[in-house]
Amino acid sequence: MLTRIASRACGLIFSLAAACLAPLAAAADGYTAADSRTSADGYAPPGGIASPITDHFALLLAYIPLAVHTRLRLDPTGTPYGGTPLSGENDLGLPRHNPDGLLELTFRIRERNRMRVDYLQLDRSGNAVLGRTVVFGNETYDAGNAVQTQLDWKMMDFTYTHAFIQTDRFELGAGLGVHLLDADVTGVDPTLVESHETASTGVFATVALETMWRISRRFAFTAHGQYFGTTISGVSGSLGEYHGDFQYRWRPPLAIGVGYSYVRASFETVTGSTPGRITLAAQGPEAFVRISF
Repeated sequence: MLTRIASRACGLIFSLAAACLAPLAAAADGYTAADSRTSADGYAPPGGIASPITDHFALLLAYIPLAVHTRLRLDPTGTPYGGTPLSGENDLGLPRHNPDGLLELTFRIRERNRMRVDYLQLDRSGNAVLGRTVVFGNETYDAGNAVQTQLDWKMMDFTYTHAFIQTDRFELGAGLGVHLLDADVTGVDPTLVESHETASTGVFATVALETMWRISRRFAFTAHGQYFGTTISGVSGSLGEYHGDFQYRWRPPLAIGVGYSYVRASFETVTGSTPGRITLAAQGPEAFVRISF
C-alpha cells in the first residue's frame, strides 16, 4: 500500500519539480546576491540575498551514516504479548550502522507557506544463532538455531508549515506533518524450513516547528522538529523527527552543508490478526548538496 502511494506521490512531485527546475539554469547564470528579482506571486526576496528564507524550490540530496536501534515483538495470531521481545541488532544480527541516502524536496507557496517532502528507506538483513528460545510470530525457534532476518523500513513525510515570524534574516513557522510508514519483517530458520512474515503500515500526523536563520550572505542555519503520539482502540503509535544543519551557499542555486538527524518511530497493536510491536530509532550526521532557486 505504502509503496503504491509513495510511487504515485513521487511521480507527481517530480513532475512539479521538473517544471520548477526549468528556469534554474537562467537563475544560475543571471542571479547575483544583489539581485532584487520578484517572484511570480509578486514576492521580492528580503534584501535580495539568496537563502533558505527566499528559496521557492529546493532539492536536497544527503548522505547519512545512520546508527540504528530496533526493538520488536511479533505475537502469534490472536495472542497479544505472546511474542518474545527482541533487539534487532543484538538478538537477530541486524547491522547497527546503515549508510543511506535521503531525498528532500521543499516548495514555498507564496512567501510564508512551505511544503517539505522527505523519503527514507532502510532495508537490512541479518544472520544470528539464537541464544534462547524465541516466539517469532506463529513460529517458535529454539536456542542454538540459526535464523535469517530481513527488516524493510520505508517512511515518506509530507510537512506543511506557515511562517508566523519572517524577516530577511530569520523565519519561524509551525504546521502539521503526515507520515506514511511501512515495515516488513521476515524471519527464516533454513534448517527447519520455517518462516514468518509480518507487514505493518501506519499513517501518523505530527505537529511541526521549523526555523531558518541567515547568518551571513553565504552561511545559514536551519532546523525542524515534529512529534506526536496517541493510543486508539488498542493501537498505539508515536513518531518524533528532528534535524538541524549549517549550509554554505557556494553560488545562489547551489549550497553544501552538514547536519544531524534523529528519528524514532514506534507502533504497537494488541488487536487484529497480527498483534505486536516495533520500535526503530535512527540517528547520525549527514552531508548534503542542496540545489535551489
